Amino acid sequence: MPLAFGLYGRLALDQVAYREVAAAVDASGRFAENFTNRGIRSYLWGPLMLFGDENDRRATAARLKDMHGQVRGKGRGNFEGERYSALKPALWKWVGTSSLLVFYTGYVSTYGKQLDAEQREVVYRTILAMSDYDLNSDQAAVPATVAEMEEYYESVATTELADNDFLQWANGSFDAMPVPTLFGPHWLHVLVTPLWRVAIPLLSRPARVCAEAAAHPRMRELLGVEWNSRRALEFRVYTAMIRAGRRHLPKWALLEPLAYNRYRYERLRAAYTAPQLTSFAPAKP
Repeated sequence: MPLAFGLYGRLALDQVAYREVAAAVDASGRFAENFTNRGIRSYLWGPLMLFGDENDRRATAARLKDMHGQVRGKGRGNFEGERYSALKPALWKWVGTSSLLVFYTGYVSTYGKQLDAEQREVVYRTILAMSDYDLNSDQAAVPATVAEMEEYYESVATTELADNDFLQWANGSFDAMPVPTLFGPHWLHVLVTPLWRVAIPLLSRPARVCAEAAAHPRMRELLGVEWNSRRALEFRVYTAMIRAGRRHLPKWALLEPLAYNRYRYERLRAAYTAPQLTSFAPAKP
């Protein structure tokens, strides 16, 4: 569900709590140029990786690796002297794991009370199987099980995740995102800007609460989250709305368009297959 991704997408802030990743992203300048555009582009990689056909998925993964190969150098400003390379196995593993966990953590946070350990494992391994972007290195491989993932995350949280200026800037930017300019003419961007500025703090509130509820304790600490009973109640309201939507809204309104296209394909394939014979051998008398 795109809505669910939007509500939990803020979990990806843990990527830039890793200093080398923050240095790389800061040096690119693409977040500072238009934070909203960068978020939309990041989101659009997901459906291609998860719901495209096999050729498209592999082509997308290869393109993602090729483009990340260009991300290497030294940090600037507050990251002066910090060397980074997006294809460094340790960084690739962290960003890949964190990206996967936006989906996994969002799902289990929404349905947590209904899932036992075995079902959580199914959720994790399903998302992992759909994501094909590992490097040819064991050191870069995303953890294969929930237990391995939790152990790995705890290790990174303890040894690598720390406060930095880019993390705090990105956290604050979620509540003041600029008008997206990837679609439509310039005059339309100008026209909607006043309404956008009024609406975005209200629209970003559910995403802030959901991400804070699902965040690792280390990230709550770094972002100064003060969790309380009022926010816990608010989070329960949002997750109840997601679950109700999943039960009652039509599939086309729920699913990401590529996912809906795959759903329709599977339904049509089943319809074509159902009347077929199971054998061309002569019928036995």
